[in-house]
Amino acid sequence: MKAADWDEIRDRTVALYARPGFGGGRLPEVLDESQVRQAEAHLGIEFPEDYRQYLLRVSAGGQVRTLRSEGSCWDWEGARYKDHDTLHVPFPAPDSTPVTEEALDDEWVPGAVFLRDDGCGYHTLLVVSGPMRGTMWFDGRAASDRLHPLPNDERRAATFAEWYLDWLTHEEALTTPEQRRAAFRRWETGVDKPIWYRWFDA
Repeated sequence: MKAADWDEIRDRTVALYARPGFGGGRLPEVLDESQVRQAEAHLGIEFPEDYRQYLLRVSAGGQVRTLRSEGSCWDWEGARYKDHDTLHVPFPAPDSTPVTEEALDDEWVPGAVFLRDDGCGYHTLLVVSGPMRGTMWFDGRAASDRLHPLPNDERRAATFAEWYLDWLTHEEALTTPEQRRAAFRRWETGVDKPIWYRWFDA
């Protein structure tokens, strides 16, 4: 995949949020370099480069939970947990990975950020530590005992940039409720399914 053009992605994202009723019409502002460094220092990690560029050049939130500060403390809006001590611990999944019964009751996964709430107890994760750093995973523990990689078209775990740009491209094409309903019907049959919706495809 060629390098993401984050300036173009910013322009496309702003145009999308300018549509009547989309996302509440408000795209959170970007963070500056000092803010990103403060967040990394507080959380004890360095963000994967794609996500870092998104924060600096597109938005602190939007399609993902907003990263924000309260005083000197940084956290993601609506995060399921407040203890970030395990973000530096390597993510445990080289592939679709079963988790223990004890872990099913936990609200965290080592080395990963709960970046998006998908409803019904499902979440999209960004891996921030370990060999899978920078890739996107689906927390399907509400229905199974596994964490699933969100695969790109080459059947590898998608990067943040691949995941976001794929979402943006699909979303731009959906300008009416009818188009959205038709798209979901196609996706249910496996046709042109976006990366974010490949929850159990790995």
